[in-house]
Amino acid sequence: MAKKGPLKAAIYIRRSKGAEGTTKAQLGRIMPKIKAMVKAGKIQPIDFAVVGRDINKKQKFFATRDLAREGDVFNEGEGASALNSARERQVLGELLRRMREGQYDVVLAESLDRYSRDPLDFATVALDLWRKEGKQFRSLTEDYGYGVGTSDQEEAIITTLLMWGGESAKTAISKSIDALDKKLDKGFIGKPKAELVGSGSKGAGLDYRKAWGLMQAYGEKPNKIGTLGEKFVQNPTAIGKVFNKDNKWATDKYEFMEQWDRYVYPDGQTALEKWFNAVDTMNRYIENHPFKRAGDSYKTRDVKDVIKAFTGFLAYPAGINPSKKFSEGSKSFILFPNPADFEGRLEEFIGVTEPSTIEGWELQKIPVQDAGELMKHQTQYRSGK
Repeated sequence: MAKKGPLKAAIYIRRSKGAEGTTKAQLGRIMPKIKAMVKAGKIQPIDFAVVGRDINKKQKFFATRDLAREGDVFNEGEGASALNSARERQVLGELLRRMREGQYDVVLAESLDRYSRDPLDFATVALDLWRKEGKQFRSLTEDYGYGVGTSDQEEAIITTLLMWGGESAKTAISKSIDALDKKLDKGFIGKPKAELVGSGSKGAGLDYRKAWGLMQAYGEKPNKIGTLGEKFVQNPTAIGKVFNKDNKWATDKYEFMEQWDRYVYPDGQTALEKWFNAVDTMNRYIENHPFKRAGDSYKTRDVKDVIKAFTGFLAYPAGINPSKKFSEGSKSFILFPNPADFEGRLEEFIGVTEPSTIEGWELQKIPVQDAGELMKHQTQYRSGK
């Protein structure tokens, strides 16, 4: 039998993988409704201390410690997919354990799909609670929930709604992945690794050839143990000072320029030399089009369209094997078109959303298994590669 009077409630928050926002924001959205329920005597006062993942994301999750905390807010965190089994969610498991011990009568969530978009999967971990023990799993958005006086017919309708919602989510995720691959096919990946003239940054128009020459003059530090072959420049503080930068700037720039200098194209030019030429080409285009001030030109849609068409090369002149979020692209090693090869024709890319329609603009894709051993800056290493 369901308990009468103010119910002891727990709050369950979770953000799905691929969704926007935070669980902290989710809790903020439902807080007024929770407080109203307390005021109306529907539920007992809530202890808003958090069990599970740190809602402020300042502390790494440690199950032994964080699942033993006291509080009525159970935070599964961000990126816990609703399409994965509910049995895999540790915070939900702890909440259900406490429910079975009698600590809670009802769980409140922003919507029913926070428990799971697959109601059949959720039933494997919680069916006994609402069918046999009279517990409730409520939504604060919809007017239905599990164990909330629902008939078998109403429960079937809820299941159908959630199942279709789950399929919709799968389709949305699939479309999102397809969109990423289409974006990659247009060369739209990464950010140019040059501070172009007019961009407004402190280093706008920086002479990268001069920087590279100075780095070569200083030479390299001996390789450190555990650095996986990365190269380090001597005296990065002195180098950075010349360009109004810090030592980290010089260290970072040397790392990728040194690797680009090792990649040689079939015409004998290194990727680094081609990148220098590309940056020079883009700077000349910005300076000549269409205003006297480079800063005004840089802000125009014309210039932004041209930069976008060649973002891939400006970010990865030695090619790239994209991260696994690009389902198709991750199977390839990709070389991008160089803007220096289109000098005098860059206006052709203004207003163009499909750069491949311009004669000569074409990605080179090599099966990644045929590309040989790739260097760090030929991968999206920050994406877990």
